[in-house]
Amino acid sequence: MLFDRDIKGFDLPNKALCLTFDDGPGETAGDGPGPKTSRLAEYLWQEGIAATFFVVGRHAEQFAQTLPRLAGYGHTIGNHTYSHPGLVALALADGDVVGEIARTDAIIRPYIRADAVFLRAPYGNWRETLPPPDCGDKAESIVANILNISGQFSDYIGPVNWDISACDYDFWRVGASAEEAAAAYFQEIERIGRGIVLMHDSSDEAAIRAQERTYELTRLLVPRLKASGYRFADLDDLPQVQALRV
Repeated sequence: MLFDRDIKGFDLPNKALCLTFDDGPGETAGDGPGPKTSRLAEYLWQEGIAATFFVVGRHAEQFAQTLPRLAGYGHTIGNHTYSHPGLVALALADGDVVGEIARTDAIIRPYIRADAVFLRAPYGNWRETLPPPDCGDKAESIVANILNISGQFSDYIGPVNWDISACDYDFWRVGASAEEAAAAYFQEIERIGRGIVLMHDSSDEAAIRAQERTYELTRLLVPRLKASGYRFADLDDLPQVQALRV
């Protein structure tokens, strides 16, 4: 079921984190900067961490060999649309919201082993904003309405949002180091204490992809989190998700 309201991780126990990665997959040879989804997935598996990778369909087509690797390492593959549009704007323009999800579903479906597929909207864009002088979003989602009426996504759960982000892409945009990004993420995780963590294993922006160091960031961050008593959960462990399975 796709809901009007976002699924978040604020009900997780203290020091419980769900690691999620958006906008991949991406692969870069060598040890320099650039996306390294397969190496990232293997490292997390070695650390006993099952993450969720919200993949963009057109990237998954380009790196078709990566999806079976993600599944083989025990990670969850989620749907992040085919071309990464803002879904509210697409819906208001009578664009093909259903097609954005369905095209990626066809690509990832062979690697979905659970009884549900998680969806994350690009930019977290799910509900229309209220006009001034009001603030915030409308109570209902035009996107959820379109997708649910289509009848094609009855086994979907979403939209999955996040609680913690230090905007890794901003670090790569200016050529900052993995050490700087890892320090920012650790500080933000310590400040909030629990929830869904958002990082990116690729990008639609070529300049960001060229400087990306998310693999290195994760290798720096995970040992520090473990040493500080954090544990890692699956999206299935979220109370909001568990309530759907009762």
